[in-house]
Amino acid sequence: RIAVAAGIGAGIGAIFKAPLGGALLAAEILYIHDLEVEALIPGLIASIVGYSVFGAFFGYDPIFGAIQAVFNQPIQLVYYAILGVICGLVGILYAKSFYGTHEIFRRIRLPRWFKPALGGLLVGLMGLAMPQCLHMGYGWVQLAMDSEASRLPLWIILALPFVKILSTSLSISSGGSGGIFGPGMVIGGMLGASFWRLFADILPGMPSNPAPFVIIGMIGMFGGIAHAPLAVMLMVAEMTGNLSLLAPAMIVVAISTAIVGDNTIYKSQLPDRASSPAHRVRMSFPLLSSLLVRDAISPCTTLSGNLPINAAKPYFVRDPASVIVFLNETGNFGGVATARQLNKIRPEKTGLTPISSLDDKEAVILNPEEPMDTALEQLTTRGLSWAPVVESGRLLGKLTVKDAIATYRHTLERSIRRTTELPGNIAVFEAKLNPSSPVVGKLLREAHFPADTLVVSIVRQGNTIFPHADTRLEPGDIIVVMADPTSETALHTFLGNTSISSR
Repeated sequence: RIAVAAGIGAGIGAIFKAPLGGALLAAEILYIHDLEVEALIPGLIASIVGYSVFGAFFGYDPIFGAIQAVFNQPIQLVYYAILGVICGLVGILYAKSFYGTHEIFRRIRLPRWFKPALGGLLVGLMGLAMPQCLHMGYGWVQLAMDSEASRLPLWIILALPFVKILSTSLSISSGGSGGIFGPGMVIGGMLGASFWRLFADILPGMPSNPAPFVIIGMIGMFGGIAHAPLAVMLMVAEMTGNLSLLAPAMIVVAISTAIVGDNTIYKSQLPDRASSPAHRVRMSFPLLSSLLVRDAISPCTTLSGNLPINAAKPYFVRDPASVIVFLNETGNFGGVATARQLNKIRPEKTGLTPISSLDDKEAVILNPEEPMDTALEQLTTRGLSWAPVVESGRLLGKLTVKDAIATYRHTLERSIRRTTELPGNIAVFEAKLNPSSPVVGKLLREAHFPADTLVVSIVRQGNTIFPHADTRLEPGDIIVVMADPTSETALHTFLGNTSISSR
């Protein structure tokens, strides 16, 4: 998993000569609202190595050359904000058009081999009318950055972003080969060029050449719809050899990303790490990461490794996850016999063959010092209900999913009881919020609880919530507050004469 992310960073960082942006893209592109932080360091290393090797053959100059563009007029931030809105809306159009075209081709009842030919025909006809929509399009971006851009026909600059969306959608959605990153950058760049051409002679404080708007258009459009604002900002800075436009770029990409919302050009993007199979257990049960397998070990039934397979057959449950733990001649852990291995033995040979021959080298064997969330992830991924726990060749028992969850709940309850055993200068209060309470409807950070008070939990409709700054307080919430014992009266007044009880 980490190697795949590092490979993304290495490939993007090399081919676009943007190692830092490529490494960050590898961590950022996987989620809509999150980062794969574990991939950052491997991505950085892989990206700089890939960039160094690629550059040794093709040079280290920025892919667009060194662009002279500066930000020196604060009024331009207003213009960039407007560009951010445009980039966000066109980004949504890009995603909708791309997947809409894909759906149309999916429904067309034609041979699969014919669909790319049909898409190619349509793109070719578009190219006859407007050749600028063909190929990757970076050449037009370079022309748009130049002061000679004013000589390009206005209709081409205005139409190219939308024609490029259509040609890209037809090329790839029909089954052809290609990417959406490069065209996305071209679409954004031409949006910036269009904005500059339309308003350069009208708005005060506009730059004398379109390069700043072209560069920031690339950032705003693709950074927003790909949900990789930080990575794309850095990549464009590296691709153009210019860091002076980061301030307006931040405005554009922030507005574009906000407008895009949950729309994305990458349908495989997950909302966050909690939605990822690699992190689901840990994110769903955060306390599990602080528990160890040792905390939930239960006794494990074992057999002698010398026992014939025929005698052991009654212990097997006929499903792929069946396992038997057997001991060696010294009484220590010998291995795990599985039904999968049993199926590989001929029936006539099961009479004398010992179960030790069914040892499955790929079976899950847990260490007692392993974090509980990691152990549960291994069990759920393999579809197992339990696995043996072994330390230094000695069988300690087994961990079952049932015991792991029971230990989690017990630890959680025990931790809550411990809060009652507090020093005399600390008390825990419980209060139920009335609909008329002044804090109802506010985020926790907006409620401004009195000094020296801490909201430690909220019980809402029978469920316990461990709040954060953006938790919104609702009528009927039972809040648990840790505070000085003398704060009860002030807390009572602050919450709007809500009844308070001490715990």
